[in-house]
Amino acid sequence: MRVRRDGPLPIARQIADQLVALIRSGSLHPGGRLPPVRVLAGFLRVNRNTVAKVYLALERDGWLATTQGRGTFVTESPPYGTGAELAPLLDRLLDEAAARGVSEEEVGRLVASRAAARANGAGPRVGFVECNQSDLAYFSRQLSAKLGHPLIPVLLSELSEKERGLDLVATTLFHVEEVRRLLPRHEVVGLMAAPDFSTLDEVAHLPANARIALVCATHEGVQSKERSIRAVGIRRARLATATLQQAERLRSVLTGADVVLASPKVLERIAKDVPSRARVIPFGSVLGDGAVSLLAERIRAWKRKPRSESTKARRLSR
Repeated sequence: MRVRRDGPLPIARQIADQLVALIRSGSLHPGGRLPPVRVLAGFLRVNRNTVAKVYLALERDGWLATTQGRGTFVTESPPYGTGAELAPLLDRLLDEAAARGVSEEEVGRLVASRAAARANGAGPRVGFVECNQSDLAYFSRQLSAKLGHPLIPVLLSELSEKERGLDLVATTLFHVEEVRRLLPRHEVVGLMAAPDFSTLDEVAHLPANARIALVCATHEGVQSKERSIRAVGIRRARLATATLQQAERLRSVLTGADVVLASPKVLERIAKDVPSRARVIPFGSVLGDGAVSLLAERIRAWKRKPRSESTKARRLSR
């Protein structure tokens, strides 16, 4: 989820529409618990009252239910759309087909065939770009599994060598401008990678005096996760950061830590240096469903291009 402060829709409407989309897609399933108002507001960097009003409105519409002391959940029977809004379009299609002598049964077969062709048509060569091998492998696997579409992992340092084998390029928002400068002729999709809600919720409930160490593989990772942690109320004085490359600082930060936050891969690297008294919280980033949906839509748009256009693009890339 993300909000655009310069967009045409009010922020509350943006949040509500995205939550409903997540429920419709099954990413938020019936009975699933939503993050507390404070956590979601901090994650999106919006006023808590805005999120509270969205939750209340979606509760009135039957999407959500709030239980005092337990939280807010997706209702067991959300008011999913039935597709009835498409009926007038279907009627026009059937009328047009009848005028041309095409039976309703044949229309059904044509629609099914067309849908299958669009779903299974040859897809673009999609590259995913990251600056280090660890994040590249992690995000590529995560994104490919969610999309159901193969990805070509590309290190940022090797991008110029592999650009000719790519039709679309995706990367995290930290690198999107740099990748666009390097590939001015390619469509580059920027994806938001962020800590998951459950981790932020756990961090938000840490003791007020806990000394927290945040360790990441890269400086970019520190920046991303530190912003999210600040958003849920952790003061700078309680949070110390380090990367795997800062050996001396890393030792110092870990020595004084009551809580250690790091991705599972990073935890493997620093396990022997974590004090036995410290509480360890795995803190991996995820590509949100909004990011996945955005890339999926760009892949679908590429498939919808006339074959000659796609072929021309491939020829130019060679």
